Amino acid sequence: MGAITKKIHKQVGKPNRNMYDITETGEEIFSEMLREFPEKIATNNAEFLVRIALFEKLDYEGRKEILTIRQDVLHKQLTAIQSLRVSSSFITEVIEFSKSRIEHELLWITSLMKKI
Repeated sequence: MGAITKKIHKQVGKPNRNMYDITETGEEIFSEMLREFPEKIATNNAEFLVRIALFEKLDYEGRKEILTIRQDVLHKQLTAIQSLRVSSSFITEVIEFSKSRIEHELLWITSLMKKI
């Protein structure tokens, strides 16, 4: 059995409509895809936010692992940013903005850890 089933819903006077359902196998595959969160993917904001949005589908350990991996990635980014030495005031502005964004996300992750 596949991950998705397709049914054709016939409509009078309109083109047939395809109806798709996820199977139990599909749910398992999808769940595994959500739990799989290597560092390379963890650097991607959209990938992280989608996983947060779908936390209802993960258990405590899966949620904790995603948050911890993202937290580690952000700490590495913050360390890299803090080690930069620049002479341009505009580059400094960008660096400070990036640092602030990362620090804000780290605080958010800390609050999410308490909610999982």
